[in-house]
Amino acid sequence: MKKLILNSFHESKGAKFSPFAGWDMPISYGSSINEHLATREQVTSFDVSHMGEIEVMGKESQRFLSFVLTQSIEKCFVGGSIYSPMCNHKGGTVDDLIAYQRSEDNFLLCVNASNTQKDFEHLKEHAKGFDCELINQSSEFGQLAIQGPLSNEKISLLLGQEIAKIRKMEFREFSWGRTKILVARTGYTGEDGFEIYCPSDHLLSLANALEELFESSSSNWAGLAARDTLRLEAGFPLYGNELTDEISPLQAGLEWCVALNKDDFIGKHSLLSEKQAGLAGKVRFYRAEGRRIPRSGMKVIQGGIEIGRVLSGGYSPSIQLPIGTVWTSNDYNSQLSSEVEVRGQLVEIKYGKPVLRELRKQK
Repeated sequence: MKKLILNSFHESKGAKFSPFAGWDMPISYGSSINEHLATREQVTSFDVSHMGEIEVMGKESQRFLSFVLTQSIEKCFVGGSIYSPMCNHKGGTVDDLIAYQRSEDNFLLCVNASNTQKDFEHLKEHAKGFDCELINQSSEFGQLAIQGPLSNEKISLLLGQEIAKIRKMEFREFSWGRTKILVARTGYTGEDGFEIYCPSDHLLSLANALEELFESSSSNWAGLAARDTLRLEAGFPLYGNELTDEISPLQAGLEWCVALNKDDFIGKHSLLSEKQAGLAGKVRFYRAEGRRIPRSGMKVIQGGIEIGRVLSGGYSPSIQLPIGTVWTSNDYNSQLSSEVEVRGQLVEIKYGKPVLRELRKQK
């Protein structure tokens, strides 16, 4: 089991740990519900140093990334980033990632922790024939995320007012003390926020600096449990749940980042065929009444027939109800109610948009 660079630091803050993607991760520092709400209403910090970082450099870096990513990398620019799935030849999802363009021929990819080595091997295999070099820099970086409506105010105290000029999905590289950090206006919570990529040997200094910023706050650090409920409310996929080797980006509702009109890319022909023939199934967002939470792997039933399975499930602190995602096959009938078998009892679920989208529409 891998340990975070700041493992002892988090222990000193009272963190509870649990295995995730091969890492011993802080799950919470007290109440995960309070951490969730503090992120929605104020600001919190997350240690996401388990994420992988892969550098792609060379004069054909952009052409290579255009071939391995479903998104159009040409939309990117120096100081900008794009979110994109990465597919296999059958159209299934190898991973989803963010690509940051650092220069005309240099990109940094942030990939999921559980897939770092798999992604690196996948990219190396398909880089043959392109004039570019790949370096797995995951051990060189730590990553801290500052998320919430007060994140800009807090991070500006640390890095100066220049931080406010960074727009969503953009980044800047700053000199901070004796090191260089990359600060991106990205995140996984649905709130405004920043993700700071910092050399591993300076990560503790950064964490201590954030501690000082949060001295007057009621909450500081948030763990993996809050991160999961925040991303579920926002409707963000988690690889291994809403995206897998079998669940394509189209089935996951990510058609907006699949550029089927661009030149050939890995999985394009399979995705085109899937779209033309009709999707085998679809990822849907649900909410349920009561206290029983449908969990991953549980059966989804309509009219006594199994039509799918639960992908993710949890409790939404914002609406105080169970929420999650399911995958349903073409047997789905919008005229019938759906139920999930939870510990021997059927729990009715209702489909709709992600919770956060509906809450903000009401304001």
